[in-house]
Amino acid sequence: MVCTVKELAVRLFDVGAVRFGDIEAMVGRRTPIYFDLRIVVSHPKIMMAIAEQLQILASEIDHDILCGVPYAALPFATVMSINTNTPMIMKRKETKLYATKKIIEGVFEKNQKCLLVEDVVTSGGTLQETIQTLRNEGLSVTNAVVVLDREQGGASVLKANGVHMKSIFTMSELVKILRDAGRINDETVETVIEHIKQYQFGMKDNFEQISLQ
Repeated sequence: MVCTVKELAVRLFDVGAVRFGDIEAMVGRRTPIYFDLRIVVSHPKIMMAIAEQLQILASEIDHDILCGVPYAALPFATVMSINTNTPMIMKRKETKLYATKKIIEGVFEKNQKCLLVEDVVTSGGTLQETIQTLRNEGLSVTNAVVVLDREQGGASVLKANGVHMKSIFTMSELVKILRDAGRINDETVETVIEHIKQYQFGMKDNFEQISLQ
């Protein structure tokens, strides 16, 4: 039986993949919520549950191959590839300096539809870098499935670059689920939602006011 989105949110919180507090973010700002999916590799059942929810999103998208964005999303893309018998490729962090000198590992053909798999999207910068690399190799990249959309402008930036993104959670949905499950309180929800409103990256034209209701 597939784990529901609400059950998955609670399980991620309980294993420490979702943490709250005054946390220093990679972009140099403080954040009240930190989402670390790297620890999920130590929890196979949760990793499978994430892959299954991503597969549900992917089932509505026409694609030939998968590409997990390094490194956190690679395990999810791998499980999806095995579960659905869909070929997978991997983008290297840097071009191989010897032998094949590849930036993309795996077998693919030009113009194949490649579905991106990502863990968390904030500004969309990491995804854009991968998109450009794959397009430079002749692949068609127009869709991405992600675990968490932080609702801070990444989806709009990707849309402007011709990529439609689907997520298991938005950050506002996630905190409301955890509030309703008794894991966090209303004050924490308000703090997170205020953070979303204050820190936007890139295009903002599609951003809507988020309500606690």
